Amino acid sequence: MFNQSGHPYSSFKKKLNTSQILSLIALAGLAAFILNVMPFSFVFNYPFRLLLTIVHELGHGIAAILTGGYFQNFVIFADGSGLAYTAGGWRFVVIPTGYLSVAIFGACLILAGRSQLASRRAMGLIGLAMIGFTLRYATPTLFSRQFFHGILTIVSGLAFGGMFLWLAANVSDKMTIFLLHLIAIEAGLTAFSDLGTVIRISTFSGNVVLNDATSMAQLTGIPAIFWAVVWIIIACGLLGGAIWQTWLRDVEL
Repeated sequence: MFNQSGHPYSSFKKKLNTSQILSLIALAGLAAFILNVMPFSFVFNYPFRLLLTIVHELGHGIAAILTGGYFQNFVIFADGSGLAYTAGGWRFVVIPTGYLSVAIFGACLILAGRSQLASRRAMGLIGLAMIGFTLRYATPTLFSRQFFHGILTIVSGLAFGGMFLWLAANVSDKMTIFLLHLIAIEAGLTAFSDLGTVIRISTFSGNVVLNDATSMAQLTGIPAIFWAVVWIIIACGLLGGAIWQTWLRDVEL
């Protein structure tokens, strides 16, 4: 719908009240539940898996840069796993930031989701960041033995980035808030699911499976299951803190 000035968002200008936003969040939660319990749920969750794997690997790389190291490149694989190639930096920070970056990502989306304007800006910023980081840190993979995986990484990163930019520019405020919280909920579920898998592998598997928790165990000498539990507690704090800050802080008991 266009107003007299021809702006396509005239129907989006009315401010949503808290009840409407909470209803959209509830719908996002219901959608996430359905996506995770319906038959062939892995097919419908696959795009979220690729997106959050990109977030995970970028978390390693950004942590390396922020602690004085170097981020060479990252790659994601068709099974939803990924690798980030870094050098230097504070490994005690770089290693756990992969799993925790997914929780941080979800927490930031929750914080942005209270405001219509912030939700739209968050979509746009995610899109720009996704495209920029993909072009800078996924392109080197094309010049390695992981060429075909590099293609998947670049196509996925650019597609997600373009999608976020398109959503920020074209969909209604209600849809923006709904999608933002759907992604936030999926991020939270993925963070806990992945760390739960690490705990299960660390507890019941007789084989050493290489993951961030085992890398942390090699670095510190403390068992991998300890780090997985610590990261779950931190993830709970990040997501719970975001919910409290956004929705519960001003509630009178």
